[in-house]
Amino acid sequence: MDDVVQFGSEHLRLVQSTEEIVAIGKLAKTLKCESGTRWLRVSSLRIDGDRESPPIGWTDVYIDPDYTEVAQAARTQPDTLISALIEAHYGRCIAEIQQDVHGALISQEMAQRLRVEQGTAALEIVRRYLDSAGETFEVSISVHPAERFSISMRLKRSDG
Repeated sequence: MDDVVQFGSEHLRLVQSTEEIVAIGKLAKTLKCESGTRWLRVSSLRIDGDRESPPIGWTDVYIDPDYTEVAQAARTQPDTLISALIEAHYGRCIAEIQQDVHGALISQEMAQRLRVEQGTAALEIVRRYLDSAGETFEVSISVHPAERFSISMRLKRSDG
């Protein structure tokens, strides 16, 4: 989880929009929620501190639609993770993050936002943030052009 926090503090969030949406179809499946579930979506470009450089990625964060204060704070505190803002405003803490990483191709709409050609290889990362009761309170979907982002991990053999 420290790597997620480090990424959030090193790569600024530039909020592009916030809106309440209803998850249906593919989105509901990705978010692992019932079709028709309401979410507040915060859509942002992630940059490396230099606003002139191409963005590192695009992130859509889905949170409880009652967390309007968090959406406002996301604009004024671009170096703070939305999960940390939820904790500060509503007291919900991360107990677990489930992360899925997939290869993807950049869509036409996303290509314009990320300043790459349509069809460029990308990594799509879906993270589900769960509280101590095992309830999902945030889901983020990030799209990173392949040449701008990598994931490193260290695996250790268990003692057993």
